[in-house]
Order: sequence, then C-alpha cells, then structure tokens
Amino acid sequence: MTRVVILGISGLDADLLRVYGPSLPDVRRLMLHSPFLEMRSCFPPEPVPAWASIYTGLHPANHGILTSGEPSCECPIFSNASYAIDENTYAGHRQGASLPETFWCAASRAGKRVCVVNPLLTMPAEKGNSMMLAQPLTRAEVKRAGTPGIPSMRQLEAFCNELETRTLQQAALALELFQREPWDLFFIQWDALDSAQHVLWRYSDPGDPTYPGRNQYASRILEFYRLFDEITGRFRRSITEDCVLLVVSGYGHGRRCAYRLHVNEWLRSQGLLVAQERLQDMLPRLARHLPGRRSTRRSPGSIDRQASVARLVELAGTSPSGGIALNRDALTRRGESYQHVRDFLLQKLLQLRVKGGPVVNWAKKREELYKGAFTTRYPDIIFELRSDFGVASDLFVPLVTPDGAHRVISGEHTAQGVLLMEHIPDCMDIQEGIQEPTVMDVAPTVLQLLGLASSKHDGKSLVTPQRIGQLI
Repeated sequence: MTRVVILGISGLDADLLRVYGPSLPDVRRLMLHSPFLEMRSCFPPEPVPAWASIYTGLHPANHGILTSGEPSCECPIFSNASYAIDENTYAGHRQGASLPETFWCAASRAGKRVCVVNPLLTMPAEKGNSMMLAQPLTRAEVKRAGTPGIPSMRQLEAFCNELETRTLQQAALALELFQREPWDLFFIQWDALDSAQHVLWRYSDPGDPTYPGRNQYASRILEFYRLFDEITGRFRRSITEDCVLLVVSGYGHGRRCAYRLHVNEWLRSQGLLVAQERLQDMLPRLARHLPGRRSTRRSPGSIDRQASVARLVELAGTSPSGGIALNRDALTRRGESYQHVRDFLLQKLLQLRVKGGPVVNWAKKREELYKGAFTTRYPDIIFELRSDFGVASDLFVPLVTPDGAHRVISGEHTAQGVLLMEHIPDCMDIQEGIQEPTVMDVAPTVLQLLGLASSKHDGKSLVTPQRIGQLI
C-alpha cells in the first residue's frame, strides 16, 4: 500500500533551486530523482487561488476561491495565517452549491488515515479519519515579529528570526505527528520562505534597482532555503520505502516590479473611463497645493462607474496580473457592441509600448483562459504585463511611474512553482506527454498514488498504474 507525504513550501522557486543547489544537499538529491521540477501556477499566481487549486485539482473558475476570505487571527500580511473558507467567504460561490473537495477530504472519506498540518486554507467537512491542525500566528507571536504590516529595516532581524523559530517549531510538531502512526496521507505546509523573499529580495539581488550593495542580509534568502533543505532531509530520513515524497509550491518568487503602469489613466486617454466631474475639474487647479493627491486619485469615488465603459481590476495588487472590467450598461447607452469594444481593447493592450518596447506579455478574453462555474468572477479581459511592470489605478498621472513600494516589498510571486517527487512505486509510470505539470495536477496525482483515482478534476494525474503485462 503506497503512502504519500507532502511538504508544501510556499514560494519555493525552481530557478533559485538551480542556483542554490550545491548548498542544498537533500533537495538536490530529490531534484536528481524527481521526474519534474517546475510546475505552472494558476492565474493570478497568488497563494489563495494557487493552493486552492492544489488542494482541489480545479482551476479557479471551477473552485471559485479567488480571494483570501477571512484570516483566522489578526495578523500582518506576512503571517502564515490559516484562512477559513466557508459558504460566506467563498468568493463568488453560488447559493446552495457545495464547496469543492480537497484531496485530504477525499482520502479520508475513502477510509485513509490522514494528517494535515498548517494548511493555508481550512475548509469545512474534514471528516472520517482526518486530523486537521491549523497553526496560524498568535497575537503574541505577531507582536514579537514586529509591528503589524511590513517590517522596517530595524525590525528585519527580529522578523527573520521569528520566521525561522516558528518554522522549526512547526517542523518539529509535524515530525512528531508523522512518527506517531503510519498515516496514509501526511501534509504539512509552510509560508515562511514566501514571507522572507517578499522583504529580503532586494538585499540579495544585485540587479535590483534598490540593491543596497554589500549588506548583512545578502545571504538571508539562501539561509531560508538551507533551513527548508534541512527540514526536507529530516523527512527523507524518516520515511520508509513505501512512502512517496512530494515537495510542492504553488508559485515561485522573483523580483517585484520596478514600475507601475497606470491602466485607468490609459483607459481614460482612450475615452473609455470617465472621472468624477467634480474631481476632474478640481485637480488641475489644486495640483500645486496637492502634490501627492494619492488618497484622492486612488479612492473609488474618483471614477464615475456609471459613465465609464472600462476600468482596471487589480487581481493581485501592484503586480503584472491585471484585468479590465467592462460596463455593459454604459456600452448600451453609447450604442457600442460589447464584443467590438473587448476586441478593440485586446488589440490596443497588445500594441501598448513603453520606451519603444511592448509592455503586455499576453491579453485574453476571460473564457479563453478558464471556463467554469465562476468564470464571470474574472474581469472581461485579463492580461499579464512584463515582470518589471505592475498594474496601478491612479488617475491624472503619467502612464508609467516608479513603484514607490519597491524598497519595502521587493519580492513578488511568479507563475512557476515547484513539484518534486521521490520514491514513485514500481507499479506506477509517469504519464507520457506531460510537458509541464500544473497546480491542478497535484490532487489527482496524490489520489492516484493512494489508489483513489477520480475524474472530478481539471488537472490530470501525473502517474498511471502499470498494466499487468508490464509487471510480469
């Protein structure tokens, strides 16, 4: 009987694994044994939708979990909090529809012994033989880690030490639970690496525009990778040959954008977005008295939503992932076709250039990316910018401005996660023709390894049972 152990490490990046490989002996051995390394995230490549896709085997248009719901404690953004998803916080969920089933719920329902520690999302209906332990930060831990929000330079050392201490505590608890009984499925998840890379990236990346030069934090990201290599080694030495080991991250990490592309201002220049008349009249006269104007520009009231045909939707804050929502009522009043305007905007986005170069990697109609029960939760148009640009919604500003937040948040999620597998049983073959695994493939793969194949997924199992003739 095959057993499965999954180590979920948010923000683990394939490119950094290649760079740091010589310093990561256990992960490097795992990389050499694994048939895969990179795994494609969902869109946007953000923690909540990406891990929801890993848990359920569904893309976001089918699981509908596009936002974070409610954190289980009051905590800063880099908190490792567990998010509780229920019928009320389940973004875009249709009334009366059931929540999607996680791979651990499916395994438990089939009678498997299941232990899940510290998942990012906790969903209802864990039952059967499941054991669920969510380990969010307590308020005392938040206070020790620094002020709520992003740590200052003065707080950075304490912030890193707190992440390391908490990670080791979670690893010790997980190993204790793992060794307590022979679980059929064991899953532990950490978010410390993700948190560290957000704030430490510029200190270790000489190509970053805010790189401070030689500094005491230059090797801190590497130290966190070494920490998780050590933890991975502990699990590798604890498992038996009948355990398949997976190391998973739903997204990678890279340098955050250095510039903001003010998409609402661009839409205004195209005659598709209308600012509130009062604001539009006042700003030119008050400009010299209100040099910042940030709270005015960014407030929802700065856009006349009834009159505007199109507006930006920030899918992941100031990141390359964005969308444009169209106002069908405004289009009708103008006598314009929805499809015509959408096609026009798609063409214009792909033609948009900054300093002579294209700024949009791709732009699509939402149904061209995902089709499902919750496709309409996405804006009418979705797009991805070049990695050095992030979307922004300011009005009456230049089309492109520097990203003022880059000094405090210099790391950003990327679409390339990690999937490593070791000890695949002899009775299983790697699925032929797999060009690149996706986050939706994890759940069906785990269930197939447990002998619980299911067709209720958007992803596919990466392993298949060998035919009887192959085993003789």
